[in-house]
Amino acid sequence: MEIKARAERQQDGWLINVPSLGNFKTTSKRLDKATEQIKILAEQATGESKCDIIVKVEAVMPGIICDIESAQTKMRDAAKLQEEASNEIRDVVSRMRDEGLTMRDIAILLGVTPQRVAQLAPCTTD
Repeated sequence: MEIKARAERQQDGWLINVPSLGNFKTTSKRLDKATEQIKILAEQATGESKCDIIVKVEAVMPGIICDIESAQTKMRDAAKLQEEASNEIRDVVSRMRDEGLTMRDIAILLGVTPQRVAQLAPCTTD
């Protein structure tokens, strides 16, 4: 079960609003304490096990949230590019091996260690 909580930063902590639990409102110095409190309340209200309740906190922090989302998007893009680069370098190593180059020669050309070339070389099982 997923419960959404809206958290608004205040000078001395957080103001939390949970519309799905009868517009439950509370204040907390730390978000982890608030999510635990919400889980307990949801368990009492629904009978769901606390372990099965996921609290999704949506923070109201103009400007900062947009920056977080932008950074997370860039991290996902970077991970995708890293995966693509890894696949391409494996392909290059495979083609170099097919040309008869030694692991040491490939290592020199790529600027890596022979051990790294061995990791990049495809496993061949006969």
